[in-house]
Amino acid sequence: MEPRYREHAHAQAMFEKVERFLASRLSQAAFCQQEGLAYWTFRYWLKRHRLRGTVTAPPQTQTTTIAANPESLSDFIPLRLLPTEPAAPPPACVIEYPTGVIVRFHGPVEGAVLAQLLHTRPA
Repeated sequence: MEPRYREHAHAQAMFEKVERFLASRLSQAAFCQQEGLAYWTFRYWLKRHRLRGTVTAPPQTQTTTIAANPESLSDFIPLRLLPTEPAAPPPACVIEYPTGVIVRFHGPVEGAVLAQLLHTRPA
């Protein structure tokens, strides 16, 4: 048997197993155990199958194709965006100690407080 033919035959056999999996209602792990397949080998062939563009939806899954025409607008799910909190402004003052302690001030700081922090070293 020619090496290239063997590769094609092996790929075809694996794709057939992937098709059987897609038709089953088993989890990937359960299917692999039933077929005596290594889980990651099966995942590799499942990915190749998907990249090949031959994946069919499992029977328990319903897929909807949305066409680009006005009549299909009812197929869209409404999306509502909620306002978010504005990002905090950058700190007005940052003190980084050699020990890795970082002190950030997001508002006005008295000079006496800064002087005291600059002259002390946290443990």
